[in-house]
Amino acid sequence: MMWCMQALLLMSAVSTGSAGVFTDDQASKVDTFVEEVMRCRQIPGLTLAVVKGDETWTRGFGQADIEQGVNVTKDTLFGIGSVTKAFTSTLLAMMIDESNGSLTWTSKVKDVLGPDFSFVDEERTREATLRDLLIHRTGLQVEIFPVFAGYAPNFTTTDLAKRFRFLPEVHPFRDVYDYNNWAYALLGRIVEVLSGESYEATLEKRIFKPLGMNHSRVLGKTISANATGMAKPYYNVENKLILTDPSIYDIHPQEAAGAIASSSEDMAKWVLFLLRKGVTQDNVTLVKSTTFAEVFRSHMGVPGGPILSKPKYPVMDLEYGYGYGWSLSVYKGYNVIMHTGSIHSYISYLKLYPDLDFGIFVSENGPGTLEGGFAENIIASYISDILMGDKSWLNSSTACTFPMPWDNWPPSIQNNSDVTNTDVDCLDCYFGKYGQLLFGDVDVVEGPGSSLELHYGRLQGSLNTTDKKATFKLDLLEPFRFMSRPGNATVLVEVIFRGLNKGKYSYIDLIFPHKLTFTRGISIYDKNIFTGTKPDTNGQSVKELSNLLLVFASLSVVFFLR
Repeated sequence: MMWCMQALLLMSAVSTGSAGVFTDDQASKVDTFVEEVMRCRQIPGLTLAVVKGDETWTRGFGQADIEQGVNVTKDTLFGIGSVTKAFTSTLLAMMIDESNGSLTWTSKVKDVLGPDFSFVDEERTREATLRDLLIHRTGLQVEIFPVFAGYAPNFTTTDLAKRFRFLPEVHPFRDVYDYNNWAYALLGRIVEVLSGESYEATLEKRIFKPLGMNHSRVLGKTISANATGMAKPYYNVENKLILTDPSIYDIHPQEAAGAIASSSEDMAKWVLFLLRKGVTQDNVTLVKSTTFAEVFRSHMGVPGGPILSKPKYPVMDLEYGYGYGWSLSVYKGYNVIMHTGSIHSYISYLKLYPDLDFGIFVSENGPGTLEGGFAENIIASYISDILMGDKSWLNSSTACTFPMPWDNWPPSIQNNSDVTNTDVDCLDCYFGKYGQLLFGDVDVVEGPGSSLELHYGRLQGSLNTTDKKATFKLDLLEPFRFMSRPGNATVLVEVIFRGLNKGKYSYIDLIFPHKLTFTRGISIYDKNIFTGTKPDTNGQSVKELSNLLLVFASLSVVFFLR
């Protein structure tokens, strides 16, 4: 499917709330700026909420459903990805307040989940705390390919906790910040244990209802991506905008890491609650201010330096730390509490200025590539400048060329130069099932002619030969074609077979960008796996494909942007 962007930008901007956020002239400038960014960056639909003091301003732009001609409104739902993490930390903050000291941020994970729970090694099992999970310093495997592949409907968060011991180490415990959605998935299980209810039920009871977030839901649990009221997810695949398969937006069991679907109207209420430091519009305190202060404090330094830096850019936007589900940064000298999130083609951005008492939420339903990935930050920066009373360093022209003229566009990734597409020697050497006790099973089967295919749940594709023996490039088919062909790029998954023994390979490594290892003769369906099975403690991580590929992969296939 391909549509002209003029058709996509038949705007129906819907606003609500007070004019106290913007003057009429400022509101008009914001509308015009957003529409121009959407046009040049090929964004089908976008929702925007701005809160200043007790006033809110919400807008819907573009289309929620191109085929049916449905426009985005203030109540249209978008997947907010990792912006969900702050909801999870807030639920824990509520439970800490109510525990009378029996639960703290430094409570041991094992003490909450019970004596049967363990991590991959004794040190983590003995020492790991809620804080370690919240600030991404467990040192455990971060790759989320298994969630894309999908888990069986009967795989529960209880099963996840039991199998967490099979999540391998990639860094020493507490040595580095390494963004990890598995940790937040486990925090979701902890919320369930503490509340006695499912994560989604606790979220509804403790946050959505008290704040009046009446439309918000949990993807895969209480709503699907193709439901009425959702902005349909679109992705640019080989330079054509396509509607993606709604089933891939079920990220069970990682709901607590990134599965909330919300609207600008509901997110305005969430932003207001955050700016009021845990107090609702009805003046009901849900979280003590002292507890919230810990949520928003930097507990872990973040490597990588500024988002924008002088003298290259006109402003400095410095990210320096991570709190409990929040990134901490400084923009133009003002403290910023923020988080980004993406779940495939949905990309979101939430930014709070506590010292200036305003906040901004932006979310889009496509196109999923770098073109759209810059948009939220651009729009948030433009609005921030207006609310600060500063002249914006962006205009409609530079918003479309960003990062130019200050920096060059990242080159289009084409990582298929080593693909040879020759016949595979010894097909039988590769055939068979390989597994991992948490990540699931991979099947290698015969493809057309003398070729191989890899089947891993919802992830299926052809294994293209390369100039290295036993090294292939996985070219994914639907419903994940967008991972291999985002925009005009080619991003294939490196697959390496190892351990040839008696005519059969013993291991498969999938690398995109981190390494997942699957072993012949092991299956997630094995019985008695908790007796006599030693978890894989191989702590060696592989080098990332490149910094560019990491950035692109995070925008293209990972739903939790830092």
